[in-house]
Amino acid sequence: MKISHFTSHALFHPASGYYRTRNPLDDFITAPEISQVFGELIAAYILQISSTKKSKISLVEMGAGKGTLFFDILSAVKKLAEKKNPQAIDFLERTTFHIIEINEVLKKIQREKLKDFAVNWHENFDGFLSEDLSKTGFVTPSSAREFVRQPITDNRQLFFISNELFDCFPIDQFVKTDIGWCERLIDSGKFVTANFNPEIHQFVESEVKENVPFGAVFEHSSAAKNFMSQLCEALKNHGGIAINFDYGYAKTEFANTLQAVKKYQKVSIFEKNCDITAHVDFSALEKIAKNFGLNSSLITQREFLISLGIEERRKILPPSENSAIDRLIAPDQMGELFKCLIIWK
Repeated sequence: MKISHFTSHALFHPASGYYRTRNPLDDFITAPEISQVFGELIAAYILQISSTKKSKISLVEMGAGKGTLFFDILSAVKKLAEKKNPQAIDFLERTTFHIIEINEVLKKIQREKLKDFAVNWHENFDGFLSEDLSKTGFVTPSSAREFVRQPITDNRQLFFISNELFDCFPIDQFVKTDIGWCERLIDSGKFVTANFNPEIHQFVESEVKENVPFGAVFEHSSAAKNFMSQLCEALKNHGGIAINFDYGYAKTEFANTLQAVKKYQKVSIFEKNCDITAHVDFSALEKIAKNFGLNSSLITQREFLISLGIEERRKILPPSENSAIDRLIAPDQMGELFKCLIIWK
C-alpha cells in the first residue's frame, strides 16, 4: 500500500479518520495556543496589507483548530475599531469572515468561541469559492446586522490564512538504491521497498534533478501540490494574499520526516488515533506560486514575528509571557523550524 493511501485513510476517512472525528489539539499544541500575541501580530499585518487595497475582502482560515487564531485576529481588529482606528473600521466594513473545516468536533468548538463574530463555515475550499458569501463581516451580540447574500466575484480579494495545514497532507516516499529510485510502501504494518520500476525512477528523477547519495529519501505530496495550485489559481483570479505557517524546510531535504504524535509524544504511525505528519517542502510550494506568476516570500517564523515587533510587544507584557514568546521565536524551538510562506498578487 502506498504511504499516502495509508495516511489518507487514517486521517481523513469520513467515519473514523483522525482529522474527522477527534480533537487533534488533545495531542499537540500550535502557535496560537501558545500566545495570543501570534494572532495579534498577524492581525496587524493583515490590516497593513488591506489598507493598500480598496476592494472587498474575504478573510478565510483553513484548518482553524479550536478557532483561537481566528478569534485573536478578529478580537484585535475589533478592539482597534472600538478605539476609532480607521484601518480597522474600514477592514470590518469591507470584509467577510470564513473558516474551512472538515472536523465536526472542532467546528462545534469554533462556533462557540466565535459566536460573537459573523463567521461562515465551509466544508472545503471549493465550497468556499462557490458558495454565497455574506456581505456583512462583523456583528456584536447586542447588534446583529442584516446579512445580504453575495457571491464571490473578481473584485472581492482573498485573504487566506493557515497554520500547520500543509504538514497534514499525505506524502509518498521514494528511496535512492544502487539501481535507482524505488518507492517505499507499507505491507502488513511495516515499511518495505518496492521492486525497481522505471516509471517511478523517471518520475523522481524529473522531480529531484540533482545527484543525491544512496539511501536518500525523497518525500512527495501530490495532495499538497494540488491544493497549492488551487489556492494560487484563486489568488490569480481574485487577487489577495495567502499567509501559511508550518514546519518544514526551505530547500528539499532528502530525509525521512514522516512522524506520528499522540498525547504530545512521538509514536509509531501504525498506532491508532494519532496525528501523522511530515515536514513541508516549501521550495516545491513556492515553485508552484511562481509558475502562476504570483509573488512569494519564504522566511522563518522568527523573522516574520520579529519584523512585526514581537520583541517590542514583549516589553509591555508580564514576565510570565517570556517563555511563550521564546517558544514562538527561539531558533532552537519553533523560530527556525517553522516557516512563513506568503503569496500574493
